[in-house]
Amino acid sequence: PSSMMCSCNYTYVGPALLVLPLFFISLVNLFVAGPPLKTIVLESSGPSYSATLPYLQLHVDGASATFSLQPKDEMTHFFVVTCYASAAKTPLYFDAQVVGKKTAHAAPIALVAASTRPESARNSPMQDTHVLQMLQPLLGYSEYQVDLKALSTGSGIGASVKMKDAPLPSMEFRVTYVPTAFTYTQICVRSFFTFTSACLLLAYALAMCRTNTLLEHGQLWMTALLVLLMALNDPLYVARVLVGGNQLMYTASVLGQIFFSGGLFMFWLVYADGMNSTETTRPFCSFYLPKCSLVFVYVVVSALMFLLHGRVPDRIDVGDAGPDISTSQLELVVVLSASLVGVGVWLSCLVGRAIYRLGWKKVEYIYTEREKSFVGITMVFVILWLCGHLYRAVHGRRGSWMQLQLPFLTLTNSYLALLTHAFWPNEGRGQPHASETEGDRSDSAKEQGLLDDED
Repeated sequence: PSSMMCSCNYTYVGPALLVLPLFFISLVNLFVAGPPLKTIVLESSGPSYSATLPYLQLHVDGASATFSLQPKDEMTHFFVVTCYASAAKTPLYFDAQVVGKKTAHAAPIALVAASTRPESARNSPMQDTHVLQMLQPLLGYSEYQVDLKALSTGSGIGASVKMKDAPLPSMEFRVTYVPTAFTYTQICVRSFFTFTSACLLLAYALAMCRTNTLLEHGQLWMTALLVLLMALNDPLYVARVLVGGNQLMYTASVLGQIFFSGGLFMFWLVYADGMNSTETTRPFCSFYLPKCSLVFVYVVVSALMFLLHGRVPDRIDVGDAGPDISTSQLELVVVLSASLVGVGVWLSCLVGRAIYRLGWKKVEYIYTEREKSFVGITMVFVILWLCGHLYRAVHGRRGSWMQLQLPFLTLTNSYLALLTHAFWPNEGRGQPHASETEGDRSDSAKEQGLLDDED
């Protein structure tokens, strides 16, 4: 790369380079991708009803109802079946099971079951209506069948009460899924970012091999972050869609995203703390160990949350049909929230102390170009990230998190591209301004951040 690469002042240019891609991807979300979720509503008039769509068939007969779904060319990722029935004098309960078929004539394979019976561990608290809701990820089957049976209380008292079949009353059936138009847009954008991040990683690695100066710690961090960025862009996304869903690939993708977050948090804390340190060495126990411990807690708890409880798409569940959160899940949520708050507060204190110690005007002349780039770009990135989550919390609708995935992905890729530019291997990059040699920084042994071996 030419020596002109370091002339970009990220204090002023960085915000624009982060906002412009967000504006473009928002237009893509609005006019190309379409809504992230689509819902089909069918209303039965009693115990006998049938409905047929090209990819969905519903047949109601007496106490049973059967859904047949063919997701090819219409559904992606998952579907949610919700059944509503008006409350009656006699309690009404539902048993449901989902089975999958590889081919039309293959034997069905049981996937998941749910029940609203009082003794069932899967039951949900009912109020004015009888509601059952099931979420089924697509797992590569060509056809899925949902079998629903209505039950009412029969003879017996207490725990010995027996259930009997009950004719289905007038009901509302809903099928919610991710349409292919939204998924194909995700494929195009994720493929683009996967390609660009791979090219950026290759170019950065070649530049590090060609440089005639000693490699810096910050450049090694950037190499690790670019590798983790590949995982964040989810190169397995296309393969999952093509095969109709795969739980193993999905698990690997989510864990890769968690590891990227952990690596980014670690880089932030180490670099920001290094800006305040006058020591040329970084003792592991006092400098790295506290940061590693905090980030390790975040990564482990996030992974456990996903592996034990999965990811439920936001705002698609029925308000009075959501299962009670378990004590273990609540504990994981508390620990995860505490670790995120800890990272945010620690990083804010480190950056605030670095700016307060010199004043904002002196930051422009005292800190190296890399340090100014890190502070300026990271502040804008965090502010935009928080604004996105605040918008979702205040104005979020059903599927809003899915619709925000591409903006957040674009924001993160733009942020890493700017950081890579700032840390590009080049002789003379990151050196202090001439004013530093005139007495503004008396300790010549201090090289800010992770750049312990710049000279």
